[in-house]
Amino acid sequence: MITVEEVWSLLADHVRPLDSQRVSSGGAVGRVLAEDVRAGFDFPPFDRAMMDGYAVRSSDFERGPATLRPLGLSRAGAATELPVEPGTCVQINTGAPLPAGADAVVMVEKSAAAGDHVHLDDQPHPGQHVTERGAMRTRDDLVLRAGTRLTPGGLAAIVSAGVAEISVFRTPRVAVLVTGDELAHVEGPRAPDQIIDSNGTVLVGLIAEAGAAPIVLPAVGDDREALRARITEGLDCDLLCVTGGMSKGTHDFVPEILSTLGVQWHVTSLKMKPGKPTHVGRAPNGAWVLGLPGNPVSCAVCFLLIGRWLARGLQGLPTAPPGHFLGTVAADLPGNGPRPLYQPARWSPGPRGENWLTPSDWQGSGDPFGFATANALLIREAGAPPLPRGDSIRFIPFDESA
Repeated sequence: MITVEEVWSLLADHVRPLDSQRVSSGGAVGRVLAEDVRAGFDFPPFDRAMMDGYAVRSSDFERGPATLRPLGLSRAGAATELPVEPGTCVQINTGAPLPAGADAVVMVEKSAAAGDHVHLDDQPHPGQHVTERGAMRTRDDLVLRAGTRLTPGGLAAIVSAGVAEISVFRTPRVAVLVTGDELAHVEGPRAPDQIIDSNGTVLVGLIAEAGAAPIVLPAVGDDREALRARITEGLDCDLLCVTGGMSKGTHDFVPEILSTLGVQWHVTSLKMKPGKPTHVGRAPNGAWVLGLPGNPVSCAVCFLLIGRWLARGLQGLPTAPPGHFLGTVAADLPGNGPRPLYQPARWSPGPRGENWLTPSDWQGSGDPFGFATANALLIREAGAPPLPRGDSIRFIPFDESA
């Protein structure tokens, strides 16, 4: 058995991003940049008014407020070509280009009509209420670095810089294969000795949350030939997540079949609870394999701790360990056994910004109902003594952006 910390180190050493592809900037939310993005032109591309008012020459106000003759209007998208000369001004709207000759803007609230002139009760300095050309970015300035996951705000910055196409890492295709004679589909018939499969559902959701594309394979029972066919199909993806049949029971055939297909194992057992039977390996074609326990909570916990970071690394994100935070436990916890325990819990903020962790009311790794409201994992060290309510505890949130 190896520890989950050793698995994280292994992933950091061995997982590399998939190949890159060029895509339209507008539709790349959630993708990861494969190269730096640089501005295509100065932004703003002209000296731009920050207020509605009047574009003026600050030199006309050397003795204080001035009365000037308006020449016209410069508005966003329809700039005037009239230059501002001594004794004149141009009415201007927010976002409009500053006319030639002007070097400041007097806000409209400080103006008053004076016949065919306008009185401006201000003494502006050069650059007042003006954003100069290139003040935010000049051509070829860095906008976003490679390795950045693109948010709507990041994409807005990219298109504002005039970049219509970007290079991103390919989205990992993650095959989901659920195995076991004991499982029935929620929409199908169920024999008296079967239970409903929930692992497929949780894996599809977690894979999508991790930014990868889940590919659901038809579930298969404990039949060697059927398993081999489905597993072979799954190895055409970038990552195969197979759940069930991973332990040492009489019908746990999955590790053996994967080995005969050339999978080289990095991990065959984890020193943690839940999730001891977890396997991590690599197929001859480069596909990664994550063998997950069949119990629903074990399956979900091990994907959160390992599968999520595999998917991140394939997308070009760091495969560093997940963030560990410190919180306060909201209930007494018994002493822990000989293996580290990652226990589902509900994380919520307290009135003073503290983190409260309420252990989930679950009955072990086969209980999907106790996992239903969990959004964090409590970390209990091997052999940890009982922990009373109010003591500090480390935890890992499900939301990787927390």
